[in-house]
Amino acid sequence: MMSVLKEAIRATLIERRARLTDVAYQEKSTAIVERMKSLPELQAAAIVHSYWPVIPRHEVDVRPLLYFLHAQKKQIVLPVVVNFGVASDGSERLRHVPFESEDRLVVNRWGIHEPIGTQTVPIEKIDAVIVPALGAGRNGHRIGHGFGYYDEFLRRMTVPTLCPIFDECLVDVVPEEEHDVPVSVIITDKEVYRPDKCVTSAS
Repeated sequence: MMSVLKEAIRATLIERRARLTDVAYQEKSTAIVERMKSLPELQAAAIVHSYWPVIPRHEVDVRPLLYFLHAQKKQIVLPVVVNFGVASDGSERLRHVPFESEDRLVVNRWGIHEPIGTQTVPIEKIDAVIVPALGAGRNGHRIGHGFGYYDEFLRRMTVPTLCPIFDECLVDVVPEEEHDVPVSVIITDKEVYRPDKCVTSAS
């Protein structure tokens, strides 16, 4: 029953993102990025793990934030999918590779841009993670695409996890399942919300 409810929420969030006009999408993404630039979790981080947005899917466009952080000499790390299925042997399905420049990215079979290179960053060196999501609940749980890659990754992390989403995609509660890992900060175009402290800021 819970998985059915999450699928219903997922479908609703996909529809809400798809309804955004290109202008609204960029305006809201810009507002989110401006809020994220001042987050203490990012200001204190030397190595930041992030996603590279798939623009046609209206993922929050964090590219200006990544350029901003990169210009501040912070190392940006992007995920590379090494297993497109279920890892039955328990092996990792992601590698974590430094971002050098946009022309050093290639597109994988899912339309996701990934960095070229064999160098990887040990996850224990990462100081903060920018987590993609279709949406999130005020209980701190996010809705992704249901493949579990980030839950597997975040289960091993103890650093701040920052989830940028559009205000339309913030709901009261996302049902929690055993494998789900909550995020520590939710950033929308209207507010910054820290679920574990129940603190909301409009700045």
